[in-house]
Amino acid sequence: MQAKGRPMAQKRNRRSGVEDRWQKTVRDEAGNAQTIPSASNGKGKRWRARYVDVIGVEVARAFSRKSDAQNWLNDHTSAIVTGTYVAPSAGTVTVGQMHGQWLNMQGHIKETTKATRASAWATHVRDVWEDVAVADVQTSAVRAWVSSLKEAGSAAATIENALGVLRMVLTLAVEDRRISRNPCDNVKAPPRKHSQRAYLSHKQVEELASGLTRYGLVVRFLAYTGLRFGEMAALRVQDFDMLRRRVNVSESVTEVKGQLVWSTTKNHERRSVPFPRFLLEELAAQMEGRGREDMVFTAPGGGVLRHNTFRRRLFIPAVDKLRVLDDDGHPTTDWPRPTPHDLRHTAASLAISAGANVKAVQTMLGHKSGALTLDTYADLFPDDLEAVADALDGAVDALRKAAADALRTKTTGNA
Repeated sequence: MQAKGRPMAQKRNRRSGVEDRWQKTVRDEAGNAQTIPSASNGKGKRWRARYVDVIGVEVARAFSRKSDAQNWLNDHTSAIVTGTYVAPSAGTVTVGQMHGQWLNMQGHIKETTKATRASAWATHVRDVWEDVAVADVQTSAVRAWVSSLKEAGSAAATIENALGVLRMVLTLAVEDRRISRNPCDNVKAPPRKHSQRAYLSHKQVEELASGLTRYGLVVRFLAYTGLRFGEMAALRVQDFDMLRRRVNVSESVTEVKGQLVWSTTKNHERRSVPFPRFLLEELAAQMEGRGREDMVFTAPGGGVLRHNTFRRRLFIPAVDKLRVLDDDGHPTTDWPRPTPHDLRHTAASLAISAGANVKAVQTMLGHKSGALTLDTYADLFPDDLEAVADALDGAVDALRKAAADALRTKTTGNA
């Protein structure tokens, strides 16, 4: 008697294989097998391959050639054995449905990042991909979509964010075994065109600070510490070590859709940043009469100093006064048009020009690595290339001279 509970693998093997739909095998009265045309002879595709998937569901497909049927069966059988199998029905879920599932997994990211991704989805991704089954998303279609965004005038950063959202959603589909590979793989967004940075000189920093009167300290502090605006706005009295001239940065505050959002710093790491001695007196005056928990830099009416308000109402008007224009609208001074974030770039520039090494600048700015610092501020090292060439020239000249002297000495000795 046959034992009950045959293993699934054995059942799967019995129901898997390639069969000829146009022929069938029958036995005569003597028990001899012979092949005769079936009822389907000449109708449709001749060969049918079938297998039983990991949950016991039979999957079949017809082919015109036996070799194609066998290859298809081999591929799926191998995927089942290696654990990479994706059921055909799994890919019917739409990109929109996967996006909803993906959203539920984003609780760990910052509100600013959430807002950026939500905008990218709503503006550029949803209308194109929401109703498309994940199994139907083709790499060629993704590339065509990226090209259409570029042709429509979308900025490289905008396309990068949109493509990033679609890629992350489809990565989840891969992880859930709904598709075998991510169709966004090897699809690249257009390279970003970095805007021209405005590096201010010491004199220009002071001119801008003087033009902002009450908030001159904000300009000086940002230009000589390299803090991000949100990091500066989140500082409290207790974050300052006035004896060591250090400020401990661990928090940031950002405005998202009109609401203030508090979070850790960009790389979620605390850092200690030095500030120059000449700021001591002004910082002490700024903190006079405030408790340890009180904010150091506040809005005119109290509360958090908001970036958008500061830039629009105070910073831009002060810059415009320095950039005096002639009748044709051209500036009559050599003043650039900086943004508040350019004060961070200015801090890097001033530190590098003062001889600070890459590691020190990396720590001050809170970059993940020195390589990032070098990549970001490569334009601040043009003279270093000339210095390298001069050093090489000097070394080569010294070696050539030593070789020539040795040769002369040898020649004289032989004589």
